[in-house]
Amino acid sequence: MRIVKYPGGAFERWGERLEKGRAGDDRKIRRTVEKLVGEVRHEGDAAVSRHLAALDQVRIAPEEIRIGARMAPIADPIRRAIDQAIDQVQAFHRRQAIDGFEIQSEGVSLRHRVRPLSRVGIYVPGGRAVYLSTLIMCAVPARIAGVKELAVATTPSAADHPELLYTASLLGVTDIYRAGGASGIAALAYGTESLQRVDKIVGPGNAYVTAAKQLVSGDVGIDMTAGPSEVIVIADEGSSPELVAADLLAQAEHGEDSSAICVTTSRAFAGRLSDEVDRQVASLPDGSAAGRSIKTRGVIFFAKSDAAVAELVNRIGPEHVSIQTGQAFDPDLIENCGALYVGRYAAVALGDYVIGPNHVLPTAGSARYSSPLGVYDFVKRSNVIRVEEAGYRRLAESAEVLARFEGLPMHARSVVVRGDAE
Repeated sequence: MRIVKYPGGAFERWGERLEKGRAGDDRKIRRTVEKLVGEVRHEGDAAVSRHLAALDQVRIAPEEIRIGARMAPIADPIRRAIDQAIDQVQAFHRRQAIDGFEIQSEGVSLRHRVRPLSRVGIYVPGGRAVYLSTLIMCAVPARIAGVKELAVATTPSAADHPELLYTASLLGVTDIYRAGGASGIAALAYGTESLQRVDKIVGPGNAYVTAAKQLVSGDVGIDMTAGPSEVIVIADEGSSPELVAADLLAQAEHGEDSSAICVTTSRAFAGRLSDEVDRQVASLPDGSAAGRSIKTRGVIFFAKSDAAVAELVNRIGPEHVSIQTGQAFDPDLIENCGALYVGRYAAVALGDYVIGPNHVLPTAGSARYSSPLGVYDFVKRSNVIRVEEAGYRRLAESAEVLARFEGLPMHARSVVVRGDAE
């Protein structure tokens, strides 16, 4: 792995490349997605069936794309793992439940009302694997929020797995739509003959899924646009090169566009880590995604102080941060990240599955202003306002003055006329 000093020109050049990669501005992908989404919007299930045959080499009749969730028998070890993951995620997210509030003042009653969304679509990636963890992370907070109907879009191969069917049934999923990529997103957003449209789409996916979510946003709600996965491990002289290398390679396993970064205050550790990463990569199968990614996107930054480490991390604003220092490092120095793991036993991979907090996290630097998926993403808020005469008399003059100042005389009149009508 490359070792780069921070701050310095080499870091700035690396940062420029990172931002370019995060932008995800691929015109070819956008054009393809626009075509696919447009066809599904206008032709429904028939277009999806055609896309499945052309792009996935899977033939499914239009009327057979949507199936219902059903309980399916699965092996005990995976069943126990699914059940424990759901229990853990539920325990954490129940604390996020949101209540409204009411304020009473002279002649005025104000109520902030919180209601669940009616129907939510969950996109579950299903390319190289079946991502049960994504289904759990999205469905559990939606259920806690009170969402009544959940629809899942995923690839046909993933949808046919008994483990996904079991998990979906356990979580109360009403529809499984066997279409991945942009077609699945379009079906959730606009509906088809067999699938009712949803109010909001959540869940990560590849570049085509992200582009499709961006395209349909506004016609339907979305959680966020997921970029490449990212981790920064903070280390020092007392850290374990073996553990840090294992975590970097685990993140690199997500794909060749993943960012696997270590920031350390020890030049000696940086050298040991580079050697350890090379050793672990050499033990991987030829062509391993983790090995390819770590060679192209892996980097070790050397910074002179904890303050410099924190400054670097906050500039990048990564999806995951792992603190594995031998000496105490204050986690509150880190302001911009999706999830923060502290200590040698807090493997990021644990958080992907069974610890409890959500693994659908802001990426591409959006941790500067956004948050992990949670119960709050599945509710809508509105205000209920009641005004009696006493409240009107107390507030009307100020409203009239402000309306006239803004050049809106009809606004002013709609306030004044209520007093004149007495």
